Amino acid sequence: MRSRVIAVTAAALAATAALAQPAHAAPLVDGVYRFAALADGKCLVWPKTHGSIGVVSLGACTDTPSTSANWQVLRRPDGMMEVSPSGSNPRTCLRVTPEHSVSVHSCGDKYGEWTVSYGSAGPGSVVWADIEHTPGDFSGSYGKIVDSPDVTGRIVVRRAPIEPHYWALQPAD
Repeated sequence: MRSRVIAVTAAALAATAALAQPAHAAPLVDGVYRFAALADGKCLVWPKTHGSIGVVSLGACTDTPSTSANWQVLRRPDGMMEVSPSGSNPRTCLRVTPEHSVSVHSCGDKYGEWTVSYGSAGPGSVVWADIEHTPGDFSGSYGKIVDSPDVTGRIVVRRAPIEPHYWALQPAD
């Protein structure tokens, strides 16, 4: 009987310890999201301009006449993901430029290939997202979208591991 109580207690402690550990990153499911900087809560935003192209920056986590914080995440057949402005017409995608800045432009090339994952440190903690450029050809543009205060617009792709590279994940309204 005593060994059974010890075994049950040990199992309960192991389960509690597992909940306290950070969750492993999992692929984000297709949907529309907002990505907020952990430093100050500002969201990745794209400009609502003619053709829905332009530089991505940080701004208010709402839609305005000139910007939107809504991003549609879709898995490509090859396993990569596209991150596109929700409702852009013509359809465009988040992409990294050869200079490692981030913009919205054509979806069809290696610069529009991403891995978006999410996780948390357990119940009640922030659900974070990690947005990583992962081109299939392993070119030099590989890296994570980071909030870099020394860059105009604060958004740039840098090689991992660069901190901070996590974003608070918010389902879009």
